[in-house]
Amino acid sequence: MPSIFIFGLFPEDSGKTIVSSALARGLVNRGIKTCVFKPRSGHDYWRQYDAYLKCKEKGRLFCEDIIKLRKACKCSLPLEVLNPVDALMSPLDVKKFIDEKKIDYLYLLAENIFSHLVVERYTTCENRVENILCINAEAVRTRSVIIDEEYLRRLENHADEIIYVNSVEEWNGIFQKYSPRAIRSCYEKISRKFEYIIVEGFNDAVCPDETLRYDLTIGVAPGIVVFYDAEIFHKALRILGDIKDSKTLRAQDIIKYLKERKVLTMPALPSSHLRNYNILSGDLSKIVDLSIKMIPKKDD
Repeated sequence: MPSIFIFGLFPEDSGKTIVSSALARGLVNRGIKTCVFKPRSGHDYWRQYDAYLKCKEKGRLFCEDIIKLRKACKCSLPLEVLNPVDALMSPLDVKKFIDEKKIDYLYLLAENIFSHLVVERYTTCENRVENILCINAEAVRTRSVIIDEEYLRRLENHADEIIYVNSVEEWNGIFQKYSPRAIRSCYEKISRKFEYIIVEGFNDAVCPDETLRYDLTIGVAPGIVVFYDAEIFHKALRILGDIKDSKTLRAQDIIKYLKERKVLTMPALPSSHLRNYNILSGDLSKIVDLSIKMIPKKDD
């Protein structure tokens, strides 16, 4: 089963989801049963409010991108299975800090990612689909971030397990324990049902899980799509993974060691094309065709 990994060359707004969506719909339109997998993600209550409203409506937690990606590949699997690890972040409640005259503390917390965490979900598919919630008890207790308590209660009511953490160290421990289980079990479930899997990375991270293997790796930035040799990509991950935690590796850590197989330009597209996946896959048909061509055949 061929697997394609798409990652951002920069942390934000690289265009990964545009390319993933176009590739997914292009493969589906060519009769190839394809699924898109977003192993890890995070989204913001304030900056991605439309996605938050969809989550609240369903009493669930998933990222904005997976909504688009599932539609693009016409998949019916639960969003949580396609997106097994997702974190909801939220801005600090500035008014609270002003009222309590804790301005210095406000700016101190602003630089700490754990201070913005509300809840992270891990979905496993080992015997059945289970949702595990990791809740930032400190943020909830102190009301230091903007929180919708009604939504949080709904998430808790639908969870199979709830874990409360009070520090970034505890959060990291939970992540190290549950993230591999979630990603690997959901990937295995998907791999049994589809011919192709497109794995989309989180920002510019290049290793969502060290057990995932790819036949093609694609780096994306505004205006450009770079096809890299997958074997050299995995070799670089192994070597760099001996130096630091592979999950912390970013594009800037690895791309200088990679072999470019092909570089394509990507045009800027109007939003109407981004919402229509048939049009989008046509706009980026060169990327779709080249991806198919570059996937090694079984007898290669």
